[in-house]
Amino acid sequence: MTEPAGLGEANAAETTAGIVDLITGGSGNPEAVRWASVCSGSGNCIPACPEGINARFMVQLARGVARAQAGDKPLNTRWRQGFQTMSRGVRILSRLQLPPETLARVRGQSEPPRQSPPDVVFYTGCNILKTPHIALLCLDTLDRLGVDYEVMGGPGQCCGVYQFREGDFQNTAKVGYTTIDGLAAAGTSTVLSWCPSCQVQIGEAALPSYEQRFGARPFDLNPFLVFLADRADTLAQLMTTRVEKRVALHERPVLPSVQAAVRKLLSIIPGVELVEIDVPRVGTQANSLAVLPAFKRELVQRELAAVADAGVTTLATIYHACHRELCDVGNGRSFEVVNFMEILGEGLGLHSEDLYKRLKLIGDIDDIIVETSPLIAAHGLDLDTVRDALLQEFGASAAPGEGAPSR
Repeated sequence: MTEPAGLGEANAAETTAGIVDLITGGSGNPEAVRWASVCSGSGNCIPACPEGINARFMVQLARGVARAQAGDKPLNTRWRQGFQTMSRGVRILSRLQLPPETLARVRGQSEPPRQSPPDVVFYTGCNILKTPHIALLCLDTLDRLGVDYEVMGGPGQCCGVYQFREGDFQNTAKVGYTTIDGLAAAGTSTVLSWCPSCQVQIGEAALPSYEQRFGARPFDLNPFLVFLADRADTLAQLMTTRVEKRVALHERPVLPSVQAAVRKLLSIIPGVELVEIDVPRVGTQANSLAVLPAFKRELVQRELAAVADAGVTTLATIYHACHRELCDVGNGRSFEVVNFMEILGEGLGLHSEDLYKRLKLIGDIDDIIVETSPLIAAHGLDLDTVRDALLQEFGASAAPGEGAPSR
């Protein structure tokens, strides 16, 4: 990303020294501030570092420091608007797709009182609830495996990434520790994350800090898809349906273990053929490249052209933010766009309709309101709030790669 960010000619040693200066209380240098601002969280820097330093964490910490130094608002107010917009979007979009009883399931509110700890906690994070069919397929798959689970997540159990990005480290710790304590209350040592941002924020920042402060980690945090891949042999025996698809993956390098897990899981689905496409893998999710819109646009168009040239039937997204951005681009093209969990679910005989895609394809805000009016009534939603949330989500729709930043 150095060339698109305008850092191709920067002196690497001086830029890195500027990062170190930032995180130790200095002002860094312009190249370091720029590097920090464009870090997309890919994580390719981590195995490349000969000293074994987590350079992603170092650079993203420097980003928060630089923003804290540059802003003129109090730290504890800078992240609130973005967090509140996200929270409202999650609340409204999930309710426009699911009736109350189904929504309660993906929010962990339909579970009876427990007499013993679950096998695992499924930690949704926040924004997967905008695409609740993905979360439902995750839970249905756990049911097929016979796993006893408890669901936690939503804006009330935020990982702290909004605060971290703006350099409000005091509230980052407060939010992160509260969420860790909430997850730990389930009484299990295994928490499964869906969201890569949550996995990085809690796994690389909050949990190590919590352990240093309190002396122990109350649980291990692991990606959900890695958990499934570890049970691939069992899942293979549960397959009921051939899935005749030639699949290309829309991948992000943020968690290499997830990329490997998805490939392993695709290999056990009868009928699926994985087709490798030669495109760059960049970022944490689609929105992590928002700071470089031209570069992001170029990557998306290059990938869509490669997918079409490969003659695949299906482009499979992995993470929810990528799916929100790309789910409609198959319309009028030679391939469909689905989430990976839809393919896995099809092989297992499971189905959950992608209602987010349906709303996005409707496009017109008034038409969406008419379409979802029974659910608006069932949830007692305020029409002005619904309209504002829909305008934020769909009203400024642009070409793929130009969506508003979100997590």
